[in-house]
Amino acid sequence: MDNEELLNTKLLRARIMKIEYDNLSAKEFKNEVKRIYFEETGEELPSELTIYRSDQELKKDQENKVDSGFDGTVIHFHSVDNQINQAITITRGSESKEKDNWRPLDWGNNLMGIYVGAGDGQFNDAEKFYKTVNKKIMASNKVSLPDLKKIGFGHSLGGNNIVLLQLMPQSDENRFDEVYTINAAPPTIYQLANIDSDFYDSLKLKFDIINRTDMYNLPPDQLKSFTEEYYKNKIDESSIHIDTSEEDMLYAASVVRGFMGIGEREEFIDTNPDVTTIRNLIGKIPDKDLQTVQMFLAGFSDDYNEDGFDGFMRSLTGFNPEVVDDTLSAIDELKGLHLNIANAYKDVGESIDEVNQADSFWGKLKEVAGFPVELAGINFKLQKDNFIGSANLSKHSFNSIYKGVYMLLDMKEKVPELLSNVEVLYHNLGPIAQAFVDVGYITQEDKDDLLSAVHNIETALESISTKLDKLSTLTLNDLLTAVNPTYYLGELIEVFETLRSIQKDVDTIMDAVSEIKEFDTSFLKNFEVSAHAHGLEAVINALSKNKAISYSHNDMYMSKGDGAEKIRVNISSAIRIYQKGMTVIEDKHHAIDKMKKLYESKFEDDYSDRQRNIMRKINDMEGNPKQYDYLLYRTGNPGSKKMRSINVQEDLPSLPTSFSLSFQQLINNMEYELEKEKDLVKRIRDSIEDYFKEEERIAKMFDYAYGG
Repeated sequence: MDNEELLNTKLLRARIMKIEYDNLSAKEFKNEVKRIYFEETGEELPSELTIYRSDQELKKDQENKVDSGFDGTVIHFHSVDNQINQAITITRGSESKEKDNWRPLDWGNNLMGIYVGAGDGQFNDAEKFYKTVNKKIMASNKVSLPDLKKIGFGHSLGGNNIVLLQLMPQSDENRFDEVYTINAAPPTIYQLANIDSDFYDSLKLKFDIINRTDMYNLPPDQLKSFTEEYYKNKIDESSIHIDTSEEDMLYAASVVRGFMGIGEREEFIDTNPDVTTIRNLIGKIPDKDLQTVQMFLAGFSDDYNEDGFDGFMRSLTGFNPEVVDDTLSAIDELKGLHLNIANAYKDVGESIDEVNQADSFWGKLKEVAGFPVELAGINFKLQKDNFIGSANLSKHSFNSIYKGVYMLLDMKEKVPELLSNVEVLYHNLGPIAQAFVDVGYITQEDKDDLLSAVHNIETALESISTKLDKLSTLTLNDLLTAVNPTYYLGELIEVFETLRSIQKDVDTIMDAVSEIKEFDTSFLKNFEVSAHAHGLEAVINALSKNKAISYSHNDMYMSKGDGAEKIRVNISSAIRIYQKGMTVIEDKHHAIDKMKKLYESKFEDDYSDRQRNIMRKINDMEGNPKQYDYLLYRTGNPGSKKMRSINVQEDLPSLPTSFSLSFQQLINNMEYELEKEKDLVKRIRDSIEDYFKEEERIAKMFDYAYGG
């Protein structure tokens, strides 16, 4: 095969990329690759394949590091007979949260790593993974294999990482032969300046800048032109193949400042002909407003670089996600506290129950946020003895609460600073809303109503911030250092009175929120379509040349007919059911065969063996009677008697026919039921083959066992 690329179509590459999101084991991943390859080509994969997962290859290296959120897989195709030697590196795109972590680490990297250019954790992990696995592959390669062909796949954030891996090396030897991206987040100048020290030095020399933040003040067009020329002189950009959905949200966002264009765009994929791109809207947002956001976020770069998502959130708001982890770990003990308070104060207890029953971290956070407002409207008298009884927490829970108080003190200091920055962002809302008016998404009246509602919220928040600022830091410190917080009932009452006083501000906010809820949001459909177009499933279906074939969750569907008569069949699932059914039936056949052999050996063969042993003994006795003289002594008075002859009148009946018939009937019944099961499973296959008889490959697909 001359080591030609095995994954040589856009559809095949897109489906393989989608497997990366399923968190499969190496064996499951391997089987999925074989299945998809056969579904798309009608041929068996002509090579062996080895799977390398980042969570395994980087496990030791990441033990004491901040989790960057990077995930990836390398597929090594290798065959001496067919002269195949290819390594496909797949870097995973953005996930709403990690599989074992509530933090949205990928989107934190999208915001801070790409747009702002702060943090290189995901790139460093991707580079480490790529180099580690390639070193292993080179060490395991047989002499008779061709040179290793290195190929990179990436979607979304994964596309950003895979392109960076192509841009960074100083020599072609360490680069991919080809890179394929789908709806990738393009690299930004700010991101490259953070990762590539040589480029940053050239940037400083060209534009005479001193600090990194100076980059945000440079003319974006000049910065973009310089960066693209720099990297196009460094690599062959034709090695980077870019496929993009016309409606993709990242493609729309790439018009904003800082994003660079490198590589060859293969084509625009139309995932929804009825909807236009939101790119025109993004392009109308004034650059100065985007610069304001960028400069604001850049102030948190050091904290993001040092502690990742946790550091960014802690620096931005004073909110410490680590405290959440500790508090959630003590939730069982805190339930006891909630129950005691609920018994003492019914109204308060109901609010706490809502918090306690929230089904997720963010749900708990939402309920807790509303809890003080409910308290403000409740008129109750604290009873010291009940409070002391309900505050009987374990050491673990006390530690968690103390950490929470530390967090509140930190928030008390930082929230006013955050509020001032939020005010700046609110004041820049006008030009952004005007962009929506210009493209016809909203009317001028809609814009005015929106700005008025947001202004009312801002005013109310300022009032709340002022009142909370009057709450003594000393009070919180007293509660923090108290051996028994129940001695500070007066301070607690002061806190509750403050909360009561902000009730009117809360009403103002709720009224404004109600106005916003009534806002006509039909234009958001364009954003929903844009988000859908970004996903691989939309791309995979758009790439399908045969419109009778579609895909869902990486399964292949075939359809026939039109309108109400249209029938759509999950072929992948039907084949799994058929193959699993036939495997189960085969296992049952083996079990029945084993039962037959056991019956033969334990009953029929054993009975025959016993008969033979008896006849052998009879023949021996009749042929050698003198050897059995000793039997005469058992008569009690043998005298001089000798055993002259022995004649045995044997009657050894065969195994009762009824016994054999009973067992045979049992076996026959089991085999009959098994044939019925087999016939049912085969009818599934026959009906699908008959319905889609024009699809010649279906029969092969049913017969191909990819799950070995």
